[in-house]
This record gives sequence, structure tokens and C-alpha cells, in this order.
Amino acid sequence: MVLGIETAGERGGVALVSSRGEHELVVPLGRGGGGILPAAVEAILSLVHADRAGIELIAVDIGPGSFTGLRIGLAFAKGMAQALGIPVVGVRQTEAVARPLSWWPGKVAVWIHDRREFVYMAWATPDRVGMETVLPWTEALAKVSEEPSALLVGSGAVRFRSEVAAAGRRIVCAPEAFAHPRPGEIARQGWARFKAKGADDLREVEPHYVHKEE
Repeated sequence: MVLGIETAGERGGVALVSSRGEHELVVPLGRGGGGILPAAVEAILSLVHADRAGIELIAVDIGPGSFTGLRIGLAFAKGMAQALGIPVVGVRQTEAVARPLSWWPGKVAVWIHDRREFVYMAWATPDRVGMETVLPWTEALAKVSEEPSALLVGSGAVRFRSEVAAAGRRIVCAPEAFAHPRPGEIARQGWARFKAKGADDLREVEPHYVHKEE
């Protein structure tokens, strides 16, 4: 049974994924909302009639995302992993947003809203999700406009949807339902990565911060 933890943005929660199926609690987080994690985990365990001893792996969103949210989620994941003696795997928010759209025939451009006029941007194909760069949304829009058949998704796409539409570019925006990473997706990707590469070193699992290039 894999526990997925999502605290990188305004929406998050927890999920349990096992051979018996997937169960998920998605809640608005806001600033410091990761404090609900203990109660959320107990609630979802109760829902599936399980206990903490049944958790075999913890998968956690490592960002990029909210500074406070990422630290709360990671601290909780590490503490729980140490208490239970189980492994942890980190999953980038960019991967969790892009992978559910791997069926798209062209490239997927992931925009994660950073602050003000900036986004974390990464390109994704069915085979891989590239690393993020921090760009003003206008520069990111210019890059997406150069790529035919690109699909734009993520919290940044939601934040700047009206500006993108006003720019008159032929860019397809994914529905808002795909904009935020889901805890169940974090759990699934964490499990796939664990099977392929094993667990992360608990001492080295840290928030994935991306800084603007000077």
C-alpha cells in the first residue's frame, strides 16, 4: 500500500493506492494547510479499514511549489517514514501534472504559477518530463507559441488563461481539472519509480526549488 502526499500548491491531500484500488482525499490547503496531514491520513486509513502498519511506501510531491507547503509535506513524510521504517520516494509536481496527459499527440507545456508574473515551465513528452525553468509568463508564452500542437496545463495556465486567450495565439489549454497534481498520481508515480530505481535516500529528499537564472 502506497501513501501519496500532495502539499505543493493550493490543493492537495493524501491518497492510498494498493492492489485493492485507490482512495483519495483532496482538500484546499492554502498557507500552512499541510497541518491537516495527520488527520487526513488517519481519515483515509479509517476509510479503507487499514492502519499505518499496512503502508509500505510514501510518495511525496517535492515541487516546485509553495515553499511552506513543500517543507510541511516533506517533514511529515520523512517523520512518518522513520517511525514506520519504510522508504520514501519524491515526485516532481511537473511530472504529476504532465503524466496524466501523456496521451496528447504533441508536446505538453507545464506552467506552475510561481509568484506575480512568473511561472515554472517544463516541456513533457510521453517519454520524459524535462526540467523546469523560471520565466515571466510572457516569455513562456512565446516559447509555447513556437511549438505546434502544444497543450498548456498547470496552475500557471489557470492563472494566466485570460491573458493567453487575449494574446490571440492558437494554444490549447487543458481543463482546470488537470491543473493541479492529485495525491493518487503522486502515489502511482512514486510506486513506479520505486520499482524501477528503488527508494530515495531519506537524508537527501529535499524540496525541488528552481531559481530564476540571472
